[in-house]
Amino acid sequence: MNTEELTYEAALTQLEKLAREMEAGEVPIDLLAAKLKEAQTLLAFCKAKLTKADEEVKKLLGE
Repeated sequence: MNTEELTYEAALTQLEKLAREMEAGEVPIDLLAAKLKEAQTLLAFCKAKLTKADEEVKKLLGE
């Protein structure tokens, strides 16, 4: 998955969609591992974006 051009909002939307599909049992067992890996990638991307934004806000508030 290429996250270079992905926005936080788009990643979160994809992550929510994957979660709904998995919770509803809509993901075939053969694709479950791949979907889980995609979800993990999206989650790491979102976490990194939030961490970076938090650091920037703290830096701006500290000045």
